[in-house]
Amino acid sequence: MNVTLPSKFRDMVKIERYNALNLKRSSNVSNNMVKVLMKSIAYDSLKHADLFKALIEMLRGLSKPLSEEDYAKLDKVIIEHINIESMMIKEIEALLKIVDDERLKYVLRYILDDERRHHSLLLGLQEAVNRREVVGKFDWLNIVWKDVPFFF
Repeated sequence: MNVTLPSKFRDMVKIERYNALNLKRSSNVSNNMVKVLMKSIAYDSLKHADLFKALIEMLRGLSKPLSEEDYAKLDKVIIEHINIESMMIKEIEALLKIVDDERLKYVLRYILDDERRHHSLLLGLQEAVNRREVVGKFDWLNIVWKDVPFFF
């Protein structure tokens, strides 16, 4: 394990929280779409901070294993959300075919990208939940993240 990673991840938590706070402060504008987009990005920054905190736990071996009760809960929730995400993807794709306003298309594509990432992540989680008896920590990472697109 690289001993600098937990420290670096802690720094990233601070940066993401700072960013979220500033975005929330600047979201007090009259245009509702701009306001919602700024709040959405702030929310994502808080989510990123939580993910960095979870990475620190993983590196330190502090991640708790899931119980059978956890697996049962996850199975139901994941299946429901996969179905919802799938339906939303189809609905948004259909909307993109009939909407002419580029401003609307821009926001719809943004939502569609999120829905696709969520759907892919949920499929990976479902596979991990279904294979729980043979899934190790490195398998979890591969299953959960293998189909998630990253943009650099």
